[in-house]
Amino acid sequence: MVISSAKPQNSLSAQLNFLAFLSFSLCGLIGLSLLRSSQTPIWDVFGMVGLGTIGIFRWSLFLWRVLRSRFYLHWVFPRWRRKAEQIPVEYLPPMCFLVPTYREQHWITERVFRAIVQEAKTLAQPVTLLVNSSGDEENAAIRAILETEDPGLQHIRLIQMTQKDGKRKAMADALRVLATLNLPPDTVVALMDGDSELAPGTLRLCLPFFRMFPKVGALTTDELPVVKGSPIFSEWFHLRFAQRHYQMCSDSLDRKVMCLTGRFSLFRAEAAFAPSFADRLENDTLDDWLWGRFKFLSGDDKSTWFWLLQRRYDMLYIPDALVYSIETISGSVVDRAYQNMRRWYGNMLRSNGRALALGPNVTGWYIWYNLLDQRISIWTCLLTPGFLVGSLLTANWQAAGVIIAWILFSRPLMLAIVFWGRVSHLKPIHLPILLASQWGSSLVKIWTQMNLATQSWTNRGNQSISAEGAGMTRRVKLGTSRFLVYSQVFSFAILVGWLTGIVNPTWDLAGLWLLHDTHHQPTTLVVDVGQAQKDGKTKHTIIPNDGKDDAAALQTLIAALPADQPVQLNLPIGEIDLARPLEVNRSNLTLKGHGVGRTILVTHTDTTAEAALIVRPAQALEVSTNQNGMAPPPTTLQNVQLSGFTLRPPERLANLSEAPTIVLQSVDDSSVKNLRVEGGKTHKGDEEARSPVILRHTQNIAIEYVSAE
Repeated sequence: MVISSAKPQNSLSAQLNFLAFLSFSLCGLIGLSLLRSSQTPIWDVFGMVGLGTIGIFRWSLFLWRVLRSRFYLHWVFPRWRRKAEQIPVEYLPPMCFLVPTYREQHWITERVFRAIVQEAKTLAQPVTLLVNSSGDEENAAIRAILETEDPGLQHIRLIQMTQKDGKRKAMADALRVLATLNLPPDTVVALMDGDSELAPGTLRLCLPFFRMFPKVGALTTDELPVVKGSPIFSEWFHLRFAQRHYQMCSDSLDRKVMCLTGRFSLFRAEAAFAPSFADRLENDTLDDWLWGRFKFLSGDDKSTWFWLLQRRYDMLYIPDALVYSIETISGSVVDRAYQNMRRWYGNMLRSNGRALALGPNVTGWYIWYNLLDQRISIWTCLLTPGFLVGSLLTANWQAAGVIIAWILFSRPLMLAIVFWGRVSHLKPIHLPILLASQWGSSLVKIWTQMNLATQSWTNRGNQSISAEGAGMTRRVKLGTSRFLVYSQVFSFAILVGWLTGIVNPTWDLAGLWLLHDTHHQPTTLVVDVGQAQKDGKTKHTIIPNDGKDDAAALQTLIAALPADQPVQLNLPIGEIDLARPLEVNRSNLTLKGHGVGRTILVTHTDTTAEAALIVRPAQALEVSTNQNGMAPPPTTLQNVQLSGFTLRPPERLANLSEAPTIVLQSVDDSSVKNLRVEGGKTHKGDEEARSPVILRHTQNIAIEYVSAE
């Protein structure tokens, strides 16, 4: 267990690690370039545009925060620090500590209170220290530590209390006691945990800002972890505090922060001693649409932050003041990390909604958007692993390679930026910790946001709170909660599948709609013309190759077909003689032969006939024009299909210059396919033979594979 100094140490190992991370990013960039050169599309346009848009948005926001934090660190705050250093120690406000502690290990308690005494000695006035511990034995041990460090307690005015109902009530009761002591109105009150150790000079670095900025209601400081029991847990905390540092610097540029950490934060007495401040701390509640009203178990720092935010106090982050956060880890590291995330993100989400409801005019636009982004980032953080899993499941190795290359390029670069200038050293272990933390925290948040009332605090006596109720009420609430979690995860999986091309909801829905329409469309009536019989006798005398006229019987059959049902007439194999033109005067009719050269319509019409086969609406009675002189639009036929036969004149007329013709008049959405029109010869000086298919007032007619000899 080692405590780093407050200034960065550019050791050889730190420099080598930094260069290694830059080389990781370079390798990832080379991988992206090589995979990009492939001619095979990785995702469809929708996936590329969607993923690219989200990626640009997230990285633009990250870089904007980094720029803001660097501007605060290297331009704004140094000017403030120079002014703060000009304030003499005698002019600093009086100091008061409130420290709730509960059965901490003795070595932790000793370090925490020795540091408080050392800081008290740097001030011109004695400090008031109120300790609310687990009992008389712990109080006696704390007094002994203080008297050893400060004989006679010349720099400390000690007040000791005993906790009764948890940390929140202990803090609220302590604030009410302090409010009765008639402390100077400009007193600054420190709310800190019993496992937080002040670095030398913390108070001298923080207190001047309460003189410089009258609207500042509270401020907080940088943190470094001191972890005993797990090196991995320690590096996770180093990573978290590095991310917190740049986020806090960016927020403080607007004189607001997203959290006043319970580890150590300073408050103006006018805020800390307000009755509503203590009431909020003791009985902070939330009215949830699913769980009803329930109390907050942990998250006292979020309660104090919201109270100040609601009243438009300014809040600052002091990046050069440092507090050491002491943690002891035993048992499962994974379980401890999960329980911590449950508590942290639960506190965040419980306060997030009500802070958003205050609106940007109260919170400021930048902080308000960051609050909104806390909700958005729950899902955007999972896009990368979602794409990776989808690519692996579909064996899209190129896409998986692109994602891995992107991770290798972007995440080391992000870590290098976050750790730049930090006391904590960047290490290779931070890369897998970052990925596990980003992706795992999103999963925890998804569950937590639908279970806000379920709370536990394992390292504070294993406390827990739930608002589930009993009986049917409990089952309904739990069922609703689980349904919402599963439905959100399912919807996100569909979105990722859509972006990666695994599924396409628009096409699938269109297919279902077409299937629905198909099931609700009337069944097509199929009639085999050569077998149309009634009571064992031929109903329509249509016999191929008999040399007799079939036009009248075929025309009668068409006229007798049901008008409200699609019909397909299957013509027989052989020659069907047509002594007169055949007319089709109805919609939804398919006239289909067995193929070119197999089903042959022999047209015995003379050259004066309009055509051999005519498709048009039945002739209507003459209709007079209306008052405006406009005639009503003509009726049109729909969905008439002609296919699979040959039109041929008889052999004795094969030398006629005009071949048989098909006419479509006032017909829409129909087709003429797989036909042959034979006969008709042109001689020198003759006009060109007329077209085999003539269209009049038609739309959307498909003509395919129609040949004319």
